[in-house]
Amino acid sequence: MRMEYLRYLLEISRHRSISTAAQALYLSQTSLSTTVRRIEDELGFHIFSRTHSGVEITAEGEEALALITEILTRFDKIQRLGKLGSAATPAVLLLSPTISDALSIPLSQMFLERLPEGNLEFHIASGDEIGSQIINSKSNIGVTYYSADHLSEYCSIASKYLVEVSVLCRDQLYLLVRNSHPLAGRPQVSIGELNHLNFAILPHFNAQEDSIAYAKSLGTGNRYTTFSSVALLKQAVLQNDMASLLCGYAIHHGSGAYRDQLKAIPLVGTRSKNEIAICLLHRNKQSISHQENVLLECIQDYFKDLDCAGSPGPSHACEP
Repeated sequence: MRMEYLRYLLEISRHRSISTAAQALYLSQTSLSTTVRRIEDELGFHIFSRTHSGVEITAEGEEALALITEILTRFDKIQRLGKLGSAATPAVLLLSPTISDALSIPLSQMFLERLPEGNLEFHIASGDEIGSQIINSKSNIGVTYYSADHLSEYCSIASKYLVEVSVLCRDQLYLLVRNSHPLAGRPQVSIGELNHLNFAILPHFNAQEDSIAYAKSLGTGNRYTTFSSVALLKQAVLQNDMASLLCGYAIHHGSGAYRDQLKAIPLVGTRSKNEIAICLLHRNKQSISHQENVLLECIQDYFKDLDCAGSPGPSHACEP
């Protein structure tokens, strides 16, 4: 008797039919009937009695199926131990700095609820680094931002390396100021109006020259202070009367201590269309660990009904 045969018995009991169960199991009815007969011979009693409409479960069969359910439950737990492997090998998620501030806490909570014995690590890297590390098999899962142009380029490259890409959430960049700032009452603000401002920025805005909002191309007479995290950036905007550039997700779902005191203004007149996307990059599910598969499910479920600006919206597939 094999473990898979026990699952066959549960499938028959669920359908109350050997032929229907055989279809669900992708087996021939003859093969499944033979397997059941051999199991019953080995046990010494009938689990099912045949009828014109299918099968009925015998009294002995009811007891046997209850025990089989318990056996398979325990066996699945044993298999999970094997899949988890050593506690020294955690699931690693690469995150861009902008996303990390808002995603790390809720995602870690979801992950530990589903896999209490699991281990999770967040590694921070820029968008280009995340894509490169996954293509070069240095990591298996990452979440980062891409503009429309960069996403199209990355998708075409990723497919050659068996890296899957999907868009979790559509977003855009905003100018972030405190409520008392002169620009705070504007419904939108153009890049051309961002002159002589004291900017608080994240490192990648000062490094990626082809970015939608490359800091040095924003306006004349601007000064820049680079901060390592979104939380520090928001604090600088509030306390030092600085301006900043942030995506909607980081503003609406990130550090919330100053949310009521800050104003996010849509940014227009950017060098290319002000449209960016939070993207999930990962290796094929069959080639990653059990912990990493659980992590993937958590990421996808978290963004399923979440729009970066705060209103519900579906996920989008990557279209190279």
